[in-house]
Amino acid sequence: MSNNIVLSGTLEFLSISEVLQLLGTNKCSGVLRVKNRYAEDQGIIYIKKGNPVDAENQSLKGIEAVNSLFGWTEGEFEFSREPVNKKNVIGKSRMEITLDAMKMLDEGLIEKIGPVSFVSESASGEGMPGATVPLLKGPLVDYMYVADEEDYSSGEIILQQGRYGNWLWVILAGTVEIRKETPKGPVTILKAERGAFIGNVSVFLEHSNVRNYTAVATEDVQLGVLDSQLLSMENAKLTHEFKKIIKSLDKRLAQCSNRAVEIHMKKKKSMEFLKDKSRVITQGEQKEGFFIVEEGSASVVRKVDTNHVLLATIRENDFFGKVPFLNVSHEPGAASIFASEDFKFKELPGKELQEEYNHLSTTMKNILENTSNMISAITSGICSGEKNL
Repeated sequence: MSNNIVLSGTLEFLSISEVLQLLGTNKCSGVLRVKNRYAEDQGIIYIKKGNPVDAENQSLKGIEAVNSLFGWTEGEFEFSREPVNKKNVIGKSRMEITLDAMKMLDEGLIEKIGPVSFVSESASGEGMPGATVPLLKGPLVDYMYVADEEDYSSGEIILQQGRYGNWLWVILAGTVEIRKETPKGPVTILKAERGAFIGNVSVFLEHSNVRNYTAVATEDVQLGVLDSQLLSMENAKLTHEFKKIIKSLDKRLAQCSNRAVEIHMKKKKSMEFLKDKSRVITQGEQKEGFFIVEEGSASVVRKVDTNHVLLATIRENDFFGKVPFLNVSHEPGAASIFASEDFKFKELPGKELQEEYNHLSTTMKNILENTSNMISAITSGICSGEKNL
């Protein structure tokens, strides 16, 4: 790669369309490279005097490659000034490219590349009502943490809800269904593909772990068994407070999964979860602060239209508030906290915990993010299903 990098940043700050506009305005010539942790290869756009002339994104070339990169809503980019010896195979101005691609994105003709997408195809187990099945993807696999590999055939159970187990896997190839067992049969709450993790996030913090879902191979699947010794050594160095956060994250996933089952069973919650409770955090407010419960309980509630939807219940040693290093799509931005009269909590040292998170291995960070993405995806299904009750 050229060292003549004159512009770099993240796609969360500047989108592809904004980057192209900036380069076009300045009549720049060079190469724009885009990286997304959920894509195996980088995307490349060759630019002459402000206009894209050619592009590459895996097997795609030219205008198709440029269009596909508009679906990368997160990632990093670098623009370097260097000679561009490419013919103009695109033949459109940057504005034409942008307008056409944005329209295609709105119409769903361009795939959005990120940790979670949604698939409409039917699953083996019945899905949540009123919603397509979320498809969870992971970043590139760090093979340093893969101790062994296992193969599963289509239909084979990888782990069973309610049973004990202390293994954690990463998907190397194939698709896995995540199901909840119910009296009416299994309910598929999401699917997972390459880079996603299977198993409880707190598996190395407790001596015995009860699996809170069933994982089934929907095709021939290859899994990487994570190195338990490496992860156990890393977990042993964590502070007591950080371990509480991991356990609470695992519990919140279990709570959301159980709510998804209740929606499937058409068990509409009464408003009892709001009775005699006061609002501690209001949905949508820009409230800073990260807390842990010491006494009492609280309900995590999202308001959808005029309805209040219960997502989870938090108790002693559970976190709530704005987590500085994870986004579970709950409070404060997308949910409120309603607490009991005896509710007591203390503020957590957000900066210190952020620093501790920064020093984790990439694999450990990915495992935590994977759990957060599962919670976000299941929450979307809960709220969609609630509307249809």
